[in-house]
Amino acid sequence: MKKRSKFRNVVASIGARALIASLLVFLLTVAATCVASWQLLKSTKESIHLQGKVNAVESAKEFDNYLLVRKNTVILAGHVVDQMIRDKKPTGEILEYLTAESQSIKKSIDKDYTGLYGWINGEYCDGDGWVPDADYIPTERPWYLEAIADDSDITFVQPYLDEQTKTILTTLAGRLSDGVSVIALDITLSRIQEITEEIARHTPGSYGIVLDKAGQVIAHSDNNELGKNYLEETGTLGAVLADRLFNGSEREFEVRFNGRHYMVFVEQIEGDWQAISLINTRTFYRPLIVITALSALFAVLEAIVLVTILYNQGAKNLAIASAKEAESANRAKSRFLSRMSHEIRTPINQILGLDSIALRDEHLTPGTRENLNKIGTSANHLLCIVNDILEMSRIESGHLELKEERFSFRDFLDQLSIIVSGQCEEKGLDFEFKRAESLNEYLVGDAPKLRQALINLLGNAVKFTDAPGTISFAVEQKPAQDGAVALRFTVKDTGIGMDPAYLPRLYDAFTQEDTDNTSRYGGSGLGTTITKRFVDLMGGDIQVETEKGRGTTFVVTVALKCADPADAPAPAEAGPRRSAGPALDGLHVLIAEDMELNAEVLADLLEMEGMTSEWAENGQRAVELFAASPQGHFSAILMDMRMPVMDGMTATRAIRKLDRPDARRIPIIALTANAFDEDVKQCLQAGMNAHLAKPVDIELLKDLLGRTLEER
Repeated sequence: MKKRSKFRNVVASIGARALIASLLVFLLTVAATCVASWQLLKSTKESIHLQGKVNAVESAKEFDNYLLVRKNTVILAGHVVDQMIRDKKPTGEILEYLTAESQSIKKSIDKDYTGLYGWINGEYCDGDGWVPDADYIPTERPWYLEAIADDSDITFVQPYLDEQTKTILTTLAGRLSDGVSVIALDITLSRIQEITEEIARHTPGSYGIVLDKAGQVIAHSDNNELGKNYLEETGTLGAVLADRLFNGSEREFEVRFNGRHYMVFVEQIEGDWQAISLINTRTFYRPLIVITALSALFAVLEAIVLVTILYNQGAKNLAIASAKEAESANRAKSRFLSRMSHEIRTPINQILGLDSIALRDEHLTPGTRENLNKIGTSANHLLCIVNDILEMSRIESGHLELKEERFSFRDFLDQLSIIVSGQCEEKGLDFEFKRAESLNEYLVGDAPKLRQALINLLGNAVKFTDAPGTISFAVEQKPAQDGAVALRFTVKDTGIGMDPAYLPRLYDAFTQEDTDNTSRYGGSGLGTTITKRFVDLMGGDIQVETEKGRGTTFVVTVALKCADPADAPAPAEAGPRRSAGPALDGLHVLIAEDMELNAEVLADLLEMEGMTSEWAENGQRAVELFAASPQGHFSAILMDMRMPVMDGMTATRAIRKLDRPDARRIPIIALTANAFDEDVKQCLQAGMNAHLAKPVDIELLKDLLGRTLEER
């Protein structure tokens, strides 16, 4: 009885409605997290299936093309020799043909051939001039016996592993029409091995495998697997694969081994061989695990921040037809990454907004404030990773363009120095900045991309250098030629360095030299890749020198046009900048946003700055609310781009066409996760005044609103 009274007192002190509301919010948050995780899991499975199918189909096509050329070579030579036998040509003349043909195909195709040879007219003939030992009996060799016993046009003789070269060799042999003569050709399978290795490089977590009809590994992304016979193994992943492949007819299936899950895609190729694309799903599921864990944390702290991770259903519409063309597959992957990155930025906007609002509560306990700061740090780190993926997808899709704009080179370098020196100071590192005295004041080029390239290198230098250590940044300039100057940027650190053997893969996407470093230092493995692409796009060059444990030096060289000093902008007037805060107090804003939680977060942020707002759940509703409002009711419109019913650009055009004076004057600012240059252009062309990317920085929004209203 006492326990029940105590429980009632607790409920009464909290308030029944508040308690029920809190429980409902918690349950809804958990439910939303589960739904979002399930959707993301479903999307990841679709991505794995698409990538695995692409790898299997494309590699099988390359394998078949490679083998078909060699098969047709033997068939063609066999037809010629057959005719010569029917014409009763002497063996010497046949040998001359084989010799000439062997030399011809070596020059015209590749060096995998050792020459045509065979048992013809009861004699051994070798187009490469090889003379067998006395104990060599051609009619007892596998190439002869298997060709005689096989009814196929061409027999793929059982491959074998050359222990000295660690290369798989096989023979293509064909029985001639007299029933006893055989023509043959030895080839190496080095190109097939290269194709399997390319699969592993281009798709992290994937393996390319080729098995012959006896279960022997004749190509594998892992060289250590070459020559093994999976049908003879037990207790290995290869044995599990062989059991499914040779005891069934499945072309797509899943296997589990040692706690790991694999998806397998199989294509039949020449020689009754099997081309296999094997994907370790852990690589694809790692981002899912990170996001799910972060979502669980937010669910526990639902009184502080509520988060829902949404997945774009449009990702289902990825073109499966791209599986037949490697270039199309790359475009499909880029589109998927771009859409996924956009959708992930949306919940990050919610996280950062709610986190910012919660941190303004003066009654927070120290522990709660520390947890909120950690949430903000984690969300910003996740945003950096998403931005890298987004930038990489733009590069791969070919949408990246260079700007040609004037900028102050001195301000450019000062900004870099401020950013890096602050990072070094936080980590206890020395920062040395050396700039040549004779640097141009103004240049023309794409300053944002050059800045990002250098920040990536400087950021890595700080990241991989422990205190006490030194980061050096030097800038040099060569005399101008043809209206341009050559700039040389040197980034040097005393950090952990790299093994020179890793340098050929330094600029590959999603790679780091040591997986332990990934856990220790973090990062997406895209920084140097993006830097390399930007420098190449600018027509520049990047060099690296490194030694394990001794540090790394990057040297970036680019050429930029000189700006005419006469066109330099006048210096800004002295005096403090006018704060936009007081001028925005009392403004009434229309928020066009399809996600209610996003709108609530933005409305709360505006309210903290003294502004009020109304919400329109789509573009059409925004047009209706504005059209029905009196003149001057709304001071500005914050417009999302992607919305159902009517998107932001269509809504903006509709508002501008309304027959009322303020329709053409009211500031319309795009607030969207679409952050590409082309998105900004589309917004301005649609009639918007400015563009601001999500996650929303309230200080930037206040400044932009103030300047836009002042211009109006």
